[in-house]
Amino acid sequence: MEKVIKQDDKRAKISRVSIVDQVCTSIKQDIVDGVWKEGEKIPSESDLADTFGVNRLSVRMALQKLNTLGVIETRVGEGSYVRLFSLRPFISEIAVFYEDDEKFLEVQQLRNLLEGECINIAIISSGPEEKEQLREALNRYTEAAETYYTDTDNPDYLEQMVDADFGFHFQVVKMGRNALYQDVFFMVQQMIRNQITQLISARSRRRAEAGLSPEFPDDSHEKIYNSIIHGDAETARRAREEILGIVPAHGLDVFD
Repeated sequence: MEKVIKQDDKRAKISRVSIVDQVCTSIKQDIVDGVWKEGEKIPSESDLADTFGVNRLSVRMALQKLNTLGVIETRVGEGSYVRLFSLRPFISEIAVFYEDDEKFLEVQQLRNLLEGECINIAIISSGPEEKEQLREALNRYTEAAETYYTDTDNPDYLEQMVDADFGFHFQVVKMGRNALYQDVFFMVQQMIRNQITQLISARSRRRAEAGLSPEFPDDSHEKIYNSIIHGDAETARRAREEILGIVPAHGLDVFD
């Protein structure tokens, strides 16, 4: 008996995929499968058109789309080459939308979740090499902070401190041994860097307004390192919340 389809049946409509999208998807899949590796030249428009049985205009439009996505790079007079794909440019473009107070809080919450979990994992299972890498990251942060506090108006010193601060926390995340955590943290790094910059600048300004010297012996990063080494999750939590600005840090946010 033939089934009668009722008029009120809600079904997903079948969409037609354009030739350009099909070519684009096929080229992407070949890159993922390693047919063409990073830095290698892919076939010409004519060759791809013959391979797919489509016209050159469709291939050209597909390549333009892949260029926009950052999957390939087309060089005038040379052809198209596979690029090392990165979401960083896309994240950088939207980072400006995460600079208001509400988005600042969201980045803060994301960091607290990721770093908190990774610290707990690091306390339980990190090895000597990972701990040494964290020690080196801490040393770089300390050196950058000492330089920054000699001239807090120097934008280069601020940038170096932000880099070192991000590097320390990224090392903590890597110690969580979760590739997805690392990818998320790295993908939103511009937003995190913006948050770090705001925190450092605001705290330096508060100390100046309070008539205090810019330099302050903030040992929160040292506390996180020692907490991982000695397995003290509670001290690590308190230090992390101070670093992220979740709770006020004495001498940076509040003063006697």
